[in-house]
Amino acid sequence: MPARNTSTHLALTLAAALAAGCAGSRPKMSFAEAGLAGPATPPRETPPLAVPAEPTEPDGLALPPVAVPAPESIATERPDGPPIDAALVRFAAEARSRRGRPGPAHAFPEDAASAWQALLGELDGYLARALPQTPLLELVRARVTVEAEWDYDGRRFGVAPAPLAAAVAARVRRLAIRIDTARALGLGLFTRPPPSRLRWPVEDAGLSSVFGVRVDPLTGERRQHAGIDLAADKGRVVSAAAAGWVVRAGFTGGYGLLVEVRHPGDVTTRYGHLSAILCAPGDAVDPGQPLGLVGRTGRATGPHLHFEVWKGGVAEDPLTWLGLGAIHAASGGK
Repeated sequence: MPARNTSTHLALTLAAALAAGCAGSRPKMSFAEAGLAGPATPPRETPPLAVPAEPTEPDGLALPPVAVPAPESIATERPDGPPIDAALVRFAAEARSRRGRPGPAHAFPEDAASAWQALLGELDGYLARALPQTPLLELVRARVTVEAEWDYDGRRFGVAPAPLAAAVAARVRRLAIRIDTARALGLGLFTRPPPSRLRWPVEDAGLSSVFGVRVDPLTGERRQHAGIDLAADKGRVVSAAAAGWVVRAGFTGGYGLLVEVRHPGDVTTRYGHLSAILCAPGDAVDPGQPLGLVGRTGRATGPHLHFEVWKGGVAEDPLTWLGLGAIHAASGGK
């Protein structure tokens, strides 16, 4: 065989063998698998997961995990309504008036039963509030008032309808349970009362008539009473319930001698049946500044102060503006 052919055949054989070896060869071993020290190659890091950026408020502070962490009424423990004291004082005054009317000694009147049902409804709303919104002292006063007035009505009118008696007993039990709970949690008996919006115009006066529909003492007809009556001796000083300006001072129909004071916030107070006026229209007055003296001018059966509160042109119950002082005023009732 010629030499050139031999060389060509040998080259082709080697190329085929190399091709076959590459096709069936195992994967290359790393330096570490071969037991040899290879070049230091840093491990490949796993790319981090994509996390959305935390939302921020315009000032850069992080937002809370939810839009509203807690309702405002729970987060701040803001009372859901006024203290129960005003409702209790109003109920007690009306109950005294009912018991003083002539009538059968042992017949529970329908209007008394209706008044009790209305009071029980107010108690239900009060007891539906969170525990911190029902101060212990208020709870004690409510229980004492309900038990006392129920006892007085029973002595005057006799046995009440069974469903009403059961409903009153149930509310007394609920008040007792809440009182025990408040004491167990260490809530203080004497708490700082919420500030009243107006001060009492006469000190140590008795609440002789409340706001709302009542029987007119002069005509015997049911009429709207736009204020409250504070019984006090003639000549007692009547003072301004808040800072403001005197807009009226003089004789005004059934009010008799009247002083009317305008206050910031579209609030007006009226002081009627005065025996003397100690101010003039245009005077600026401070809280507690004397305006006049208690009397019985106008349509009045005895010396007292007729006190009204108007907000935005609408007459409102003054007891809701005077705060917890209502109990103090009622203690001097006549």
